[in-house]
Amino acid sequence: MVRFLFDRFCLDSDQKLLVRGDEPVRLTPRAFRLLEYLLRQHPKAVSKRELLDHVWAGSIVEEANLKTLVLEIRNALEERGGRADAIRTAYGYGYAFNGVLRNEDASIDVALVALRWADGSARLPAGVHLIGRAAGCAVTIDATSVSREHARLEVSRDEMILTDLGSKNGTFVGTARITAPVRLFDVCRITIGEVAVDVTRLGTDTSTETIRR
Repeated sequence: MVRFLFDRFCLDSDQKLLVRGDEPVRLTPRAFRLLEYLLRQHPKAVSKRELLDHVWAGSIVEEANLKTLVLEIRNALEERGGRADAIRTAYGYGYAFNGVLRNEDASIDVALVALRWADGSARLPAGVHLIGRAAGCAVTIDATSVSREHARLEVSRDEMILTDLGSKNGTFVGTARITAPVRLFDVCRITIGEVAVDVTRLGTDTSTETIRR
């Protein structure tokens, strides 16, 4: 059985089913086939010609049909609290899955980073995590100064990289507003809009925590 786990979604190839938690996500058969193929080819971009041949099994169709399926997938993910940009356009070439895939066997993720702010906290494993006001963000901060998708935090065992996503009120490291990706110290303070967030790398010793899914 082949299953692809990303964000809070699971695509089951055998059952031809996409779910978010226990809730099915409706896709037309061709849209499902397109998403499944992009997941199988992750992380590489796939040409439009290859996608057209795969989804329509060699039938002659216009590229506009492919754009329609991509839009269907993006809308379906976004409506369920996911990221529409999980399907990336490789301009002049094709499309790619732009999210973070998890192994099905990884029921326990090691939390590498802890974040704490006045009204909440979060612990994050390795991966790319959105910070913002939207419910689908890994770090959800409910404040008017925070954009829906405000910033992105990339976490690995070696580093943390913070990127502003064109937010209205800015992302700050210390007192400096960032305009490009910034590598964070193991212990630091960032500000998302007007919300101060303390960031701490948990490390790999006994202070490391685990997140059970």
